[in-house]
Amino acid sequence: MMKKMKLLALCCVAGVLMLVPNAFASDVKTSIGLGVGMAPDYEGSEDHEAVPLPYARVTWGDNGNYVLLNGNNVRANLLSKKWQAGPLLQYRQERDNVDNDRVKRMKDIDSAVEAGAFIAYQSGPWRLGLDVAADISDEHDGYLATLRGGYTCTQMENLKITTSLSTTYADDDYMETYFQVDSKNVGTSGLPLYNADSGIKDVGLSVVADYSLNKSWSIMGIGSYTRLVGDAEDSPVVDDEGSENQMFFGVMGIYHFN
Repeated sequence: MMKKMKLLALCCVAGVLMLVPNAFASDVKTSIGLGVGMAPDYEGSEDHEAVPLPYARVTWGDNGNYVLLNGNNVRANLLSKKWQAGPLLQYRQERDNVDNDRVKRMKDIDSAVEAGAFIAYQSGPWRLGLDVAADISDEHDGYLATLRGGYTCTQMENLKITTSLSTTYADDDYMETYFQVDSKNVGTSGLPLYNADSGIKDVGLSVVADYSLNKSWSIMGIGSYTRLVGDAEDSPVVDDEGSENQMFFGVMGIYHFN
């Protein structure tokens, strides 16, 4: 838990540093929030654990520029409202003290920090984006690319619901670290050896509901379903000991400075 909190703090610091050049920009709007979620205790697990959900968003000027900290991800849009692009930084949880007895006896995987960039196109309620991030913490030494499309509808004046579909490609290094079972990581688990190659590792659906209580406060609810596919789905840590069906639920309260 301490490692997790330290890396979340690192994400917060990174977001603040990206804000410095714009500290005196006009029309600055800031929101901060905190919540809790229930997430699988490792990628591919059927067991869940509570995780903190920090939130911060700062926008400035008339061009749609922002810095956003949302859970384990920090990103900054340096372009415009329609075409968005900029750097991103994200945290990936460790796999060590998990609930599953056999996976617990495998070699531990420390938490990782990944850095990269994103690009997105926003047209009215529709959004299409691509994230690419690589490990900078020397833990899995791989990279991932996530393609995501979403639609936002306003059900009521104070309620917005965003539905998104996504799919993620992972390279050999990532897949070997999290899904391969070999002589280097099998430990005393007794799991069968398994080779995991690069490819599409998941497809997912997420729904985010943002409800404004008043001008200062809002509540955000998050739910997602991710289906592991390919070599990720067939890995013993998933197929034998976990589940290819990955669920996440979270809720947070957000305060908007006026």
